[in-house]
Amino acid sequence: MLYALLIILVVLLISIAIGGPISTTLGFTAAIATLFFLSAAHLSFLGTTIYANAISSSNVIVPLFIMMAEFMAKGGIAEDIYYVMAKHLRKLKGGLAVATTLACTIFAALCGSSPATAATVGKVSLDAMRKRGYREDFAIGTVAGGGTLGIMIPPSITLVMYGILTQTSILKLLMAGILPGLLLSALMCVSSIVRAHVNPELIGGQKRGKGGARQAPPVFEEYNTTFLQDAGKAAPALILIVIIIYGMYSGAATATECAGLGAIAAFFIVLFKRKMKKDVFLGAMSSTIKSSSMMILMLSAALMLTNVISRLGIATTMAKGITGIGVNRWVVMILLFALWYFLGTIMSPTAMVTLTIPFVFTPLTEIGFDPVWLGIVSTLCVEVGMITPPVGNNLFILKQTTGLDIGVIIKGAIPQIIVLSIGLVILCVFPGIATLLPRLM
Repeated sequence: MLYALLIILVVLLISIAIGGPISTTLGFTAAIATLFFLSAAHLSFLGTTIYANAISSSNVIVPLFIMMAEFMAKGGIAEDIYYVMAKHLRKLKGGLAVATTLACTIFAALCGSSPATAATVGKVSLDAMRKRGYREDFAIGTVAGGGTLGIMIPPSITLVMYGILTQTSILKLLMAGILPGLLLSALMCVSSIVRAHVNPELIGGQKRGKGGARQAPPVFEEYNTTFLQDAGKAAPALILIVIIIYGMYSGAATATECAGLGAIAAFFIVLFKRKMKKDVFLGAMSSTIKSSSMMILMLSAALMLTNVISRLGIATTMAKGITGIGVNRWVVMILLFALWYFLGTIMSPTAMVTLTIPFVFTPLTEIGFDPVWLGIVSTLCVEVGMITPPVGNNLFILKQTTGLDIGVIIKGAIPQIIVLSIGLVILCVFPGIATLLPRLM
């Protein structure tokens, strides 16, 4: 089994090194392993696996959540949320940074995509923070960190992919992401406030007007809106979040039904806001088709490799080996965290979990780790990978949308990596934060 594992890893690494797409890499490795260690007759089950997953009704949740996210991202919802947050927090020291994090948190509950959250909220929040004199690296770091919440707070596409790949309840995974997501959001808010007090220059504290008064130019000229107008801006998004989460928690609807409800509601919210133009609709549909096709193909290929590993008994052998040598299970988990952190610097974060989960899921669950908790911490490691140089997706998304130098973006992201790592430690010490809501369902 060790020989088979080494061959599979070598083929994977060579395929990745030559620049092959992740789905092709996984499928090719599965085929080579089948020919080497099983037989040509077993190739038929690979085709059966990819076909069965492609037509599986459980995959419908992927395009529905992506469609919901696309409508929300293109419909100006993030701007409304950020406006309300910024207006009511502007007097707090570091308030616009906190508003950015909270806007990312709320938008994450409507989006499910980390890059989309960072890009959409970043467009409006970065300009606002610049007007107030916020230092660019601090401002963009806040956006980068807050954007990662898109794949933790439900609806999370990454958790959906993990659930399909490991056959773990998607509903429980989505509910499990709520408290860790709020924890990370709170840590980011506290970090912004503390840093603003310790170093006022981060928020333009060095700028002084006549008599020593700090200059604070207005962020939005329309800050004279009433409470009812503010409520009208934020209410549709907040109501939709409550309906979706309550539907899943109470059992009134399945995760797929909630995804369908969310996609339809997002369409009508954008329509009633009079922003549903032809290019918005076609752009959302096009992005949904492209993203869904890519993810489902990647999942199908990963399941092919998972089946090969299962038939070869590699995962079971690994679990027995770990148990047999008497290594503490947390040593194994810490080594895996280190591996994920490293892989996040050289490849797409989603791809790194898709590549590693088929190998480590069974051994980790057999030595006592909860599969739902494992889904949450693996997603948190993906969040770190999203903003880890040199390949962090969010870093390049923000460079593309803001035009800032990549060095400035990386400098701003480093403190957020530390915050996320603190969150990971807390979830390891108190795993109940992730498993509480699924247990109460």
